[in-house]
Amino acid sequence: MQVGGISGMKVLAFSCGPRGEKGATDLVLKSFLTGMKDGGAQFEVLYPYKMNIAPCRGCFHCWTKTPGKCAIDDDMKVVLARLDAADMVVFATPVYHMTMSEGMKRLVERTMPMMDPQVTKDGYNRARHARIGRHDQKAILVSVCGFPEMEIFVPLRIEFRRICGMLDWQQSGEVLRTMSGLLFHKKLVDESGGYLQLVRNAGKKAASGASIDSHQKYLEEPLVPEEKYYELVNEFWDKKASK
Repeated sequence: MQVGGISGMKVLAFSCGPRGEKGATDLVLKSFLTGMKDGGAQFEVLYPYKMNIAPCRGCFHCWTKTPGKCAIDDDMKVVLARLDAADMVVFATPVYHMTMSEGMKRLVERTMPMMDPQVTKDGYNRARHARIGRHDQKAILVSVCGFPEMEIFVPLRIEFRRICGMLDWQQSGEVLRTMSGLLFHKKLVDESGGYLQLVRNAGKKAASGASIDSHQKYLEEPLVPEEKYYELVNEFWDKKASK
């Protein structure tokens, strides 16, 4: 757990990469949250892979026997309380097999106690379970992937939009980073125009409650030309294999 910030918007962030603070996911997330702190937001970071969060059992006790309360007694109890208190949630995940990490998926599935069991229709005439509690929260997706094509994020983006609809979160933007392994190559990152500073600027804007969609074009620029990417990545794995 990590806490920072001074006043203003309360932000709850989830760093859902299994590599934790050593991964590119956390590197980008921290730059974004530093910007939010610059803008006056308070934030807390939770690391699902460091927490005791069991998979959902699908027992529906939280809808029938103990409404609003999960039958599993673990760290998700703390997460649900924090979620209800936050003004904004930020989910950061690497792309694994074209979608979110297992840690993020497990956490999202355990939000069942926040839903009403009664089935209704949303604004698009689709069946849904209404959110219990707050309806004024915002959400941002942060994601990284080692591949160079932006299309790699398509399944995750669709899934996250549906999650936001389910939990009645207003999506305020995305920070999506291809070629993420190159973020640890300081010279390349500096030459790309200070990518992490651009992320920080987006975080500062998000702290005001505004959408960061206008930053998306700059945040998604390639760190290096595609041919250079293949050269650097394959050289890295060749060296790893020879050790």
